[in-house]
Amino acid sequence: MIDAQFQTIRKFIEQKSLSLMNKEKRPFANAGFDISKYHEIKVEDRNFVIIATNVFYHILHSVLAEASEKYPELFGNNDVNGVLEAIYNIENVGEFEQFADFLKTEQFAWIVELINEQINPNVLRVEIFRQIDTIGTNATKTEFTGGLLHTFRHFNYKGVPLSTKKEKNDIEHPKTIIDFLIRGFFFTDINFTNKTKCNSNIILNNKYKLRFDYYFEPETKIYFVNSIRKEK
Repeated sequence: MIDAQFQTIRKFIEQKSLSLMNKEKRPFANAGFDISKYHEIKVEDRNFVIIATNVFYHILHSVLAEASEKYPELFGNNDVNGVLEAIYNIENVGEFEQFADFLKTEQFAWIVELINEQINPNVLRVEIFRQIDTIGTNATKTEFTGGLLHTFRHFNYKGVPLSTKKEKNDIEHPKTIIDFLIRGFFFTDINFTNKTKCNSNIILNNKYKLRFDYYFEPETKIYFVNSIRKEK
């Protein structure tokens, strides 16, 4: 990546981060990233850049896979604490009691596209998760809402669930979700059902498609991934 590209993307991301902080009244924003946090990827001759916090990057690329292999019994039980415990056993940052708040506070990745040295104004933000909710009226059953760990409710790695739910949808590695997101967001139409909710679909194979659900924040014009799931 040449310096001019880096500076253009950095300014764009800083503006988006600060506008989101002000809109959601967040206590702070991870707005400035050095060039080591920029990861270039090419998909079908189109150029994308992933800008991720260290924690997000390591959870996606190594920690979650290792946690699911070492502690499979903690996944797929409709229990966010089990999943958090497994991740914490590998990536033990701070005290466990504050680990959930740490992961949902400014731990994320941006996915941006470069087109002829210009930035595609449609930008996708992928957070580890947005919040924790109970499932229905059963307070003992919990799930991640929004972001990476909600998306992984619908996928397995080596036969082991990657989040709180059990579904038999094996993927090659957790990090391959980024390729899905790029194709689902940038390579197909986004369909709005109201001013903030939208979705898209891509063909996965002869039997299935992937459905992507997003939240669009109109003031900042940022898209957030809510979920990915396989459909017939």
